[in-house]
Amino acid sequence: MNNEEARPVRTGDALRAKLAEVNARSRRRRGESALTALPAPPCETCRQIKGSRYRAVEAGDRQEAARMAVAMGIHQREAH
Repeated sequence: MNNEEARPVRTGDALRAKLAEVNARSRRRRGESALTALPAPPCETCRQIKGSRYRAVEAGDRQEAARMAVAMGIHQREAH
């Protein structure tokens, strides 16, 4: 039996769970609670820009999709 057969193969879910565990330990060491580490839900402007971009991508309008990506970047810098 070689080394590769002895090691269990990690699935994507197992790897994500391990990463979440490591991140939680890191936050605890820094004194953050688990709740403060959760991202805030997107604001209404973010939702509108994302919706416009998704619709443009689905319609194949690359120029509008690019404009919405730029608009999101500007919005993120100004509002968040």
